[in-house]
Amino acid sequence: MNTLFAGPLAMLAGLRIIFTPGLKRFVLVPLLSNILLLGFCIWFGIKLFDSWLDSFVQSLPSYLQFLEWLIWPLVLIGTLGFIIYGFNALTALIAAPFNGLLAEKVEQHLRAEIVQFPDETLGQMVKRSLHRELQKQWFFLKRVLLLIIISFIPGLNLLSPILWLLFSIWMLSVQYIDYPMDNHQINFHDMQARLKQKWWHTFGFGFSAYWCMLIPGINLLLMPAAVAGATWLWVHQYSETLTSVAIEDRSINRVKDI
Repeated sequence: MNTLFAGPLAMLAGLRIIFTPGLKRFVLVPLLSNILLLGFCIWFGIKLFDSWLDSFVQSLPSYLQFLEWLIWPLVLIGTLGFIIYGFNALTALIAAPFNGLLAEKVEQHLRAEIVQFPDETLGQMVKRSLHRELQKQWFFLKRVLLLIIISFIPGLNLLSPILWLLFSIWMLSVQYIDYPMDNHQINFHDMQARLKQKWWHTFGFGFSAYWCMLIPGINLLLMPAAVAGATWLWVHQYSETLTSVAIEDRSINRVKDI
């Protein structure tokens, strides 16, 4: 399947797949961690927004105070980006092994009998998942520190909310699409190369996940739905093993049912 709207379609597919009989039990831990941490992040985000808004307004010269109306939405976008990064970092560390298992089960569901994963014990899978998650968080953290520095540089700080938004969208795709790729032991650098090669699908999926997080009710399902949706996107766009016409026909039929 090749479509410009594969990213949003993947998110819709993920929301449907998590309610599939046989997969629901693998959704429980990601869902519970989502609910608990989302409440904390909303509370923290409100306090952070007030603090950042005061700081930005006070940093403006008196003759630019009239720009406060423009600063407000920019700071809101930046705060949302920062909170989304923190929320996903915390929940991903807690739920990493479960997300990897969910991605494996979803891929088996989508591809039926032909999926072959590397042989490993449950303990090896947990260790690999946590190591990969720490690798991802280090990758994100280096860029977060740069964005924080930019946020405190007069003049450049006006760009930081937009940079936070773009970073958050890309980060969401990296976070979730990595799970099915890691299950096939694709190394971190090769994973990034695949995402950049099909950057439109990567950005479209991250953008869809970003807006799902802002929708009450849907945001509680974001993590398991994004894992399932990312796996759907892996099967249809990033995987090099989709050469069977039968598999593609079966997958297209599943999408039509959404």
